Formats: sequence, structure tokens, C-alpha cells
Amino acid sequence: NSVTHQTVVANYLNTFAIMADATVVTEWDRLVAITVVSAKDLKNADWIGTSDPYFKIGDFDGKVIGGNDGGDKCKSQVIDDNLNPVWNETHIFLVDKQVSRFKIRVKDQGTVDALSKEIGATTVMLDNRHEYGKDIALDPQGELHIKYKVTPLTGVVP
Repeated sequence: NSVTHQTVVANYLNTFAIMADATVVTEWDRLVAITVVSAKDLKNADWIGTSDPYFKIGDFDGKVIGGNDGGDKCKSQVIDDNLNPVWNETHIFLVDKQVSRFKIRVKDQGTVDALSKEIGATTVMLDNRHEYGKDIALDPQGELHIKYKVTPLTGVVP
């Protein structure tokens, strides 16, 4: 599995041309791979039926690139009619030395994005152990199961 992780990291670095530019390596400190596995007991925000949840990762406290929803954030797929969704989605971010936390918001998909309602949120502090999995309470209701791995660029870039 570590070979697969190293391949993903190398491909990611090549995408941003990090290996070719030493000045970029000094600015960007590490890769953070965040997997949102699932949620349970989410608040139902729909009047008719059940919420259609998705999550957004963002609000990092430093410089970030790599998100699929504007460069410094990402958005998951929508799971229809489910208060206990399973996403099992991984998103990879390149972060600077300042980043120590990020926020995950769970929303109910509206008919248009402007009508989507937040049904839970949490702030995650990055752990120095570099690999971590945990269940996190959402405010105001529910629980999120996540895993993340922090890979320092010093161990990746030749």
C-alpha cells in the first residue's frame, strides 16, 4: 500500500511541477490526504423526504492548493436521501507550513447551490503522527468518520 501512496504522491507533485522548482518546495511543506469515509445520524433538513448530503473541506489556516472546488477547498459527491451516507472519498491538498487545521462542512443539496443548507460542521486539528483516523462529532448533530495522512515533502522530493 505504501508503494501506491508513493505513486500517488509522485504523480501529484508532478502535476504541480514541484520537483522542477526548488523555490516551490520551500513554500509548500507537505501533502495532506483527507478521506471522509462516512457520516451517521445527520440532521434531516428536508421538509419532504430525507436530506441529500455532501461535504466540503476547506477553511485551512494557511496556504493550500489541490482542491476540486476552487483550489483551496473540495466538494464531494451527493448521496441522495440518506442520513447515514458513505462517501469513502479522498482529497489531496498541498499545504504550507502554517496549516494546522481545516474545516469539514456537511450540507444538504438544494435545488441550486444557493439553497443548500449546512447540516453539520467540525474543525479538524492536524496531528503530528502523520496518519490518523477518527470519529468526530458534528455541530449541531451527527458524527463524521475520517482518516487523513500527512506526508512531508522532504520525504518525497529527491
